[in-house]
Amino acid sequence: MKAICKDNISYEKQLIEKGLDEFLMMENAGVELANFIKKKSKKIHNAKILFLLGTGGNGADGLVAIRHLKKASAYVLAYKKSTIFLKQEQILQNIGFEFLQEEPCFEDFDIIVDCVFGSGLNKALDEKLQGIIQKISQSKAIKIACDIPSGLGQDVCFKADYTLCMGVVKEKLLEDFAKEFVGKIKIAHLGLKIQVQNTSGFLLERKDLKLIQKKCSFNKGDLGHVYIFANKSAGTLAGLGALEFGSGLVSLVAKESFSPLLMLKDTIESKINAAAIGMGLNDLSILKDERLQSIPLVLDANCFQNADLTLYLNRKDVVLTPHPKEFSMLLKLCMNKNIQVEEIQKKRFFYVKEFSKKFECVLVLKGANPIIAQKDKLFVVNCGNEALAKAGSGDVLSGMIAALLGAKFSALEAAKNAVLAHALVAKNYKKNKNSFDALKLVKGLKCL
Repeated sequence: MKAICKDNISYEKQLIEKGLDEFLMMENAGVELANFIKKKSKKIHNAKILFLLGTGGNGADGLVAIRHLKKASAYVLAYKKSTIFLKQEQILQNIGFEFLQEEPCFEDFDIIVDCVFGSGLNKALDEKLQGIIQKISQSKAIKIACDIPSGLGQDVCFKADYTLCMGVVKEKLLEDFAKEFVGKIKIAHLGLKIQVQNTSGFLLERKDLKLIQKKCSFNKGDLGHVYIFANKSAGTLAGLGALEFGSGLVSLVAKESFSPLLMLKDTIESKINAAAIGMGLNDLSILKDERLQSIPLVLDANCFQNADLTLYLNRKDVVLTPHPKEFSMLLKLCMNKNIQVEEIQKKRFFYVKEFSKKFECVLVLKGANPIIAQKDKLFVVNCGNEALAKAGSGDVLSGMIAALLGAKFSALEAAKNAVLAHALVAKNYKKNKNSFDALKLVKGLKCL
């Protein structure tokens, strides 16, 4: 897991308390950036590298990297130069480095590095920089952002293939709107490995995945009996998701199914270890059933339009899985807040935290970068891709979470691992992303 922070301030303060000064941190940051660029340029003969420099700390990191690369070009934007930038600029000038005086032809370069603004940007990009970024977007060069792509969250933004974060991952990089601009997120170590304090949460990685571990002595009952309350199509997908993810028995409460692997039920007829409710289901009277009061649950889809959902908000063994529109309904239902989807998508972390402060259940806010939260614990998965933007993907996820709940994972662990596995299946899919569908998602669970 990688630590997530709102900005670098508290992290750098910790490093300073441990003995690193600002100059040494900057040197380490620049070395890490230079080494990353070297790695990316290995397969390019005589790679031409261009640094686009602001005049604050982000630009100074770039100047250090240039010094260690020894062979690069740099174009400095005409902003007021900070003291730390001037010091690094003087070092380069003393060894004979010459800065470009005119705006370069961006098509001439193999690698372009954005060192203009870091995470502290709090104003709109000026017209000149917007124009430069638009020109760079036409280049086929490898694009690397130092710490954060300049203009992230604005109409014009540097579109990076890689973002090298200085020390910790910034929360803003994991908002849904950032997905297409940040590329692959990497971490630069600034000199000391420390336990990061004041984190916003953690970014889950492949190595964090935990699956149901079967033993030779197990029978189907040991892995849980999951009930799915949904319509035929959504319920079948959820049921298959639960089965392929390790559940021993899955019963679908519906009139019919398109899979012979699921048992059909009219109601709860036998032992039940977990349930997923709501996918395409119009009759939600089951939410009033007392037999669900001690059963771990996944509540999805139509549940977010039903007032009985509020009965489950303060249960630690319940997982809610709304997409942004459903989350808007949920906020209205349980907090009486009229928050539009567009506003939620701009501030996903903020609204997830607001909800989780108030209620005990686990929340999974679906999207390009799903957020999983319970009280003050928060996790993000960013390894999924556009292949998951297909009808039925969310139904499969509900079944997967239910499978882990049935196997006695805690609600938070079930949500974390199911969301991570869900994303990894899409990432592992090597064919055209447009050809991916919910059944391929179910099939892909076999390969984890």
